[in-house]
Amino acid sequence: MLDLLGAFEDMPEWDEIADQLFNTGQTLNPSELHGVLVGLMGAGFDPDDQHHLEQTLASVEKAVGVQLQGELVDIVSRLNLATLSAIVDTDYAFRVLLPDDDDPIEQRLRSFSNWVTGFISGFTEGMTVRQAAGLAIETEVAQVLKDFAAIAQVETDQVETEEAERQLEELVDYVRLAAISIVQDAINQRESQS
Repeated sequence: MLDLLGAFEDMPEWDEIADQLFNTGQTLNPSELHGVLVGLMGAGFDPDDQHHLEQTLASVEKAVGVQLQGELVDIVSRLNLATLSAIVDTDYAFRVLLPDDDDPIEQRLRSFSNWVTGFISGFTEGMTVRQAAGLAIETEVAQVLKDFAAIAQVETDQVETEEAERQLEELVDYVRLAAISIVQDAINQRESQS
């Protein structure tokens, strides 16, 4: 694994990715893009490996129906490495990429739902590409994917209240820790096979 220490400091912000996507005519939510990347990592993709980066880009395009070219390739590559760095960081620096806390709760809930949906799409696409569909998914991972599917159905038309903020924070924290666990397991499995 490349020395990724501190690469998470280069993590693009939600607004920066949204601007890049908009400028290239894409309507993809940045949170969904991030979720797809984390899902691919959870399926065993390695952003450090050039071959996997090419597969990652192709899988992202297939999972969410976008074309990655030019500056989008650069920002996805940067996002990918920064995300992996944050996941392997011992201080749990990884964060689910969402709009700022001052943005309306509806936008944050919609983006959160998109992130979870993206994770499921990325994980599924990653398992398919790796031809691992015949492998049994661990019970814990299967349960998390079920939970994610239910969480993706979150009501996005919430009134901004302290209770709604608290619930969103709890859901985001659960998803964050579950994603870290799944990706760490994939990394450990990959390292034990090499």
